[in-house]
Amino acid sequence: MQINRKLNLYEIEGLYHSMGSDPNVRLPISMSYGGGLGVDASLAQLIISWARSTEQPVLHLYAGAEEADEHIARLAKTIAGFAALIMCGEVHTLNHELIERRQALMAIRPLVEAMFDGDIRNTASRKGARPTAINLFCINNAQREYIKPFYFGPPDPHPRLQPKSWFSSLIESSSALMNKADDRVTLLRAGLPALGSVLWELISNADQHAVTDVKGQKYKKALRGASIKFNKLNREDVLSYSDNEPELARFLLKHFLKQTDVLSFLEISVIDSGPGLARRWLTAKEKRPRESLEALSLQEELEATLECFKKHVTSKPDAETSGMGLHNAVQALNKLKAYVRLRTGRLSLQQAFQGSDQVMDFNPSVWHGKRELAAAEGTVFTICIPVA
Repeated sequence: MQINRKLNLYEIEGLYHSMGSDPNVRLPISMSYGGGLGVDASLAQLIISWARSTEQPVLHLYAGAEEADEHIARLAKTIAGFAALIMCGEVHTLNHELIERRQALMAIRPLVEAMFDGDIRNTASRKGARPTAINLFCINNAQREYIKPFYFGPPDPHPRLQPKSWFSSLIESSSALMNKADDRVTLLRAGLPALGSVLWELISNADQHAVTDVKGQKYKKALRGASIKFNKLNREDVLSYSDNEPELARFLLKHFLKQTDVLSFLEISVIDSGPGLARRWLTAKEKRPRESLEALSLQEELEATLECFKKHVTSKPDAETSGMGLHNAVQALNKLKAYVRLRTGRLSLQQAFQGSDQVMDFNPSVWHGKRELAAAEGTVFTICIPVA
């Protein structure tokens, strides 16, 4: 499977149908996306799904053996490249030479250390003086699995998540690196505490439900974390894909100022390589591992997924505050008047929140790009917050 430099969401979804037939993937070190929201996160989820679809996934580099370390380090600055390096079984050069996995992991060690220490400036590629994204991910079974931007306290038996206010400060610090001062003021006015609460709830949910498989066994290869990205779209870009994504287009267009044709927004994606919402929920409900979604209708999968967002509903019985995480996230998204897209299993769901004073339910519409979607591994939430 060869990934082109320019992809949009619809082309990424189309690649799912060829998975399982090719254990090889080749990723460029830089991408020129075809527009849209959450393309980076969608590509990372595709790579996770590809790696789980074959016994020996092989990542191919666009570099020879002498340039391999530099190429790997640059590739890892993209979330799809990072996912591929963590999830693959082997890494090959352009000339089909095998790169030892230890060598590949050593090449990304500075990046992993930056994520662990919270050196957010050095967790993603840059465009000029400013980072274009802040990437923070935990790697299952790594020596530094529990990164400091998310966790604190002793690792045995399990470190604790940082408080919600800490996550608000993390977003503020990330915004300060990526955006100029007036954009940061706008973001603060938009409700930084609520945005920090959303990130905390989603990271907490991934921490509880994405580390292990449906049998309760910790994945040998898995990751979970978030990408915070500053993005811009012009009015023509939005109009060009409004036929396929009318809800997102309406959401974005109403934020355009009359005197400008460019909208700046913060894009936060929370990504995990777990079993997905429906399989995790049904495993807890039926008290037996739900290995696949094949026996379920799409309506049954949708109902199981939406159950996860209801108040006091949980698939983790030993948590004192069980059943509030995703419900609380929805309430915070409503306060922010945010747009959210969720990709899990065979579903892609979207909702634009209006800031209602009432307690909100997650009542999304189905995004499908005019096609039936293949099953994806893991769960991806992508959130859009206009900042100008």
